[in-house]
Amino acid sequence: MSSVAPFDRKLVLLSTVFLVLIICLAGGMALYTLSDRGISDAYVLAEAAHTISQHYCDDVSQANLFASARNAIFEGLDRYSDYVDERQFSRLGEELSGHYGGIGVMVVRDENGLLVMSVREGGPADQAGFVTGDVIVAADSVDFSHIDADSATSLLRGEEGSPVLVRLFRPVSADTIEITVVRQRIPLIHVAYAGYTPDSLIYIRLLDFEAGTTDDVRSALDSLLPKGGGSLRGVILDLSGNPGGLFSEACDLADLFLEDGTYIVSTAGRSRWRDTETRATSGDILNGAPLALIIDRGSASSAEIVAGALQQAGRAALIGDTTFGKGLVQGYTRFPDGDGVRLTIARYHFDHDTYLNEFDSVLHDSGRGLAPDHYVSFEQGKPFLRAVENSPLLMDFVVANQEHLIRLLLVDTLADSWVDSLAALARREGALYKSRTTKAADWIAQLAASERATAPTLKLAEELLYLSQENDYGLFRQHSRSLKTRIKQVAFEREYGTYRAYRDVTVPESPFVQAATRILLAQR
Repeated sequence: MSSVAPFDRKLVLLSTVFLVLIICLAGGMALYTLSDRGISDAYVLAEAAHTISQHYCDDVSQANLFASARNAIFEGLDRYSDYVDERQFSRLGEELSGHYGGIGVMVVRDENGLLVMSVREGGPADQAGFVTGDVIVAADSVDFSHIDADSATSLLRGEEGSPVLVRLFRPVSADTIEITVVRQRIPLIHVAYAGYTPDSLIYIRLLDFEAGTTDDVRSALDSLLPKGGGSLRGVILDLSGNPGGLFSEACDLADLFLEDGTYIVSTAGRSRWRDTETRATSGDILNGAPLALIIDRGSASSAEIVAGALQQAGRAALIGDTTFGKGLVQGYTRFPDGDGVRLTIARYHFDHDTYLNEFDSVLHDSGRGLAPDHYVSFEQGKPFLRAVENSPLLMDFVVANQEHLIRLLLVDTLADSWVDSLAALARREGALYKSRTTKAADWIAQLAASERATAPTLKLAEELLYLSQENDYGLFRQHSRSLKTRIKQVAFEREYGTYRAYRDVTVPESPFVQAATRILLAQR
């Protein structure tokens, strides 16, 4: 005989109530989702991308659509806020850690690969026999002539202890050689040089403000400051071309030269949690000795924090040109997939609410900068010299004349004829810098030819182009002093290393070091 379970009204009632609650909760969540602007906008974007990929007349990658939309989000922000991919974040990790895994070379783009501008002394490349002027044409069978400089450089970096097979072209002997180099932990160089000037002032060349900068400057000063109560004549801190780095390093470096409690800098952001004030917490490491900072249009961000704090406190004289004018602070957020965003989260300002940028909009991403106390023109910043510096021309010239240059420089100085020879090489190789006038004249000549202009018009266009090109060649003589100094710097670095190039050429011949010397010695 079968039996039937009794009907449990209470259980049915509870189940019904539970079901109704689930329906209401789901409906409420749906309503909340549709009412939340961020979620609804994301839904619309996803639907639009799906519709385009499904119905557009040509094949369209949905991934490319989202990448375009992702990048477009930042177009209305300042230039320092953008999307950061995983590879860029790895570079950021190097800045935060103060080191990277690599072979220890500084390179620039060359038509055949990467031109070696300097080799880290004692690093893997140095031990393997790399020299300044070599051209890295491939790594691990990847030809560098067809990829961008950033991609090529990333192939030279990797985990510490991992090998990389590098193919080098050596212009001096026209040889191509292959060398296996084992990557090592390479500390980032913050202090390019620290030593005494011919007038017994301490000179420190600072390249950036990444992790470890302040420690390196402190160590340099500890090794150079007079011992046993000796007198210090003054210190020159060179921040020219320094693009900045970590906000904390800037505050710590300024703290080295200020008395306890002295105001350094403040930040102001959208949230009150971004509003901070930083003051010095230690004593002046120089005990009040004269201090000068060399600045220029390339001194930005953290370099400006140090310069502004020391200038405002009356602690240092600024020498050179007006700084870049970046008074913004960036923060980073990383996503689970490894990518992330970099956003401007605050502005920094000095005492009395002195901002480098306009305060009403982040779209003012470049401000007025800091004016120097003593103006000195920076010839190195001129377009012609930048073009020569960034081309293989100068390196090729020094490599071809290395032995002769060293023999001459040990007993004499360079004559202007060396600059004439450099200009002749530029003419032969077609590597001449083109001014805006020459580019315009070239365009006119091409237009006249394509439009089949009359013979007199063609002749006039060609004469205009010729005169403009000759004027560009004249820039070599116009900048003879800077070019001769740069030739000597490269030759000394190839022969003796970076330290001696700074000691024997850069520091003694720098007009900015000379100006800073006059100003500091006048304060005593």
